[in-house]
Amino acid sequence: MEELGVFVCGSIFFPACFIIIRYLLYAFFGSRLTDADVHNVTEKCVSSIQAATATVVGLIIAVKCQKDIMMDRHWLTNTYAVFGMPYFSYDTVAMYYTYIHTKPEVQTQPFLHRLQHFAVNSKAMLVHHLLLPLILFPSIIFFRRGLGDFFVGVLYMCEFTIPFISARMILAQLQMKHTWYYIAVGLLMIGSFLVSRVLVFPFLYWRYAVYAGLPLAQVPVHIPLKCNLGCLLILVPQLYWLFLMVRGASKVFYKIYLKSKQH
Repeated sequence: MEELGVFVCGSIFFPACFIIIRYLLYAFFGSRLTDADVHNVTEKCVSSIQAATATVVGLIIAVKCQKDIMMDRHWLTNTYAVFGMPYFSYDTVAMYYTYIHTKPEVQTQPFLHRLQHFAVNSKAMLVHHLLLPLILFPSIIFFRRGLGDFFVGVLYMCEFTIPFISARMILAQLQMKHTWYYIAVGLLMIGSFLVSRVLVFPFLYWRYAVYAGLPLAQVPVHIPLKCNLGCLLILVPQLYWLFLMVRGASKVFYKIYLKSKQH
């Protein structure tokens, strides 16, 4: 029953944040923002709230489970997994409404056509929002048998980069790609992504090596195969997205370089 209460709280919390932020944006900036702007900014703000919450929760867990990284337990580990589970359903609906508001030509179509249009153009995020709760939730709650709260806490902190990604998308939505704010946020996004989504995996292996008294190179053969495969499945798309970010940043700086040469 306690888990059900936490799940209900999560189911209420994220939509409530969306409604409140959207109301405030219309109230204070309604004359300057379009409906597409409001919904896009609102969705990204709620994503940042979820990410900040997960990062803080993960930090608390990791700090409290330092003594024995395999056996130490913290009540927030499973609690936040249950609380955060409804976020993926909420965000799927929020993405749909944001997409519809940014595509005026789709708004007049029948509902099923709008839904199909959204699904076709949002495949990657829909797969992400479907697979993540289906894989990570049972892994955290059931399959790990109460071991490794420290590692779960560190993985929660992978969300650290989301506010920077969201801020960059908001600036793009508000037609501010030409500003230094956009460039600065882009660099922060790449740096935070590198640390929290890529370098975090070597850190976890190193931390286990210290705990078990093993050379780092021997860790992969001493831990279950499913752990190695799980880390690999998560890491590979992160490397691809990091490549896309670095490539995009390179194009921006190359354009700045060309402009400086012209002057």
